[in-house]
Amino acid sequence: MLSENDRARVRAAVDKAEAGLAAEIVPCVFAQSSPYPETTWAAAAAASALACAALYMADVVRPLWTPLTTLILIVPAAAFVGAALGRWCPPVKRFLLGAHRMDDATSRRAKEVFYDRGVGRTKARDGVLIFATLLERRVVVLADEGVRAKVAPEAWAPAIAAMTAAAADGRVADGLIAAVEKAAEALRAAGLAGQGGRELGDDAIEGDGR
Repeated sequence: MLSENDRARVRAAVDKAEAGLAAEIVPCVFAQSSPYPETTWAAAAAASALACAALYMADVVRPLWTPLTTLILIVPAAAFVGAALGRWCPPVKRFLLGAHRMDDATSRRAKEVFYDRGVGRTKARDGVLIFATLLERRVVVLADEGVRAKVAPEAWAPAIAAMTAAAADGRVADGLIAAVEKAAEALRAAGLAGQGGRELGDDAIEGDGR
């Protein structure tokens, strides 16, 4: 997802954004929030059903003078193609999952990263996680209690919008950098000036979600 040059650019953006801030910003990007094994099976089942329906309708319109052994192979072949699409084709996966399932998975993965990577365990409780997931096209900002007390949830909207727009164009690194800058602006506007503990480092977190 990120090249070495991209990682260096994001690292520099975090370092610059945190200068003079009493908060720590952690950018994070995942390919997807969950393995979603159900999309493989759902797509395979749907493709099989469509193949059966197509064979039936074709036979009704015009009898199929094809050996039964050949007809039998069509359905599993369709299931195989459907399974491949359900596993590796993002638009198909999004269609099968639906908004609610993706929202739930994104929220759950963001919370896991927040706690597993220590964003919620700084001494000053000043960690801010910007979590972006590419398959679901979603961005979540989670802030620890020291930040939540001063920054309203809606203040993160510009950071979320910046990351979402850039990621939609395939500019993941640009999106992370813009989101970090917008988050820093929200923190400064809330009066969180000062010096953070620099406990979390400046590197972006990456994951495939599988």
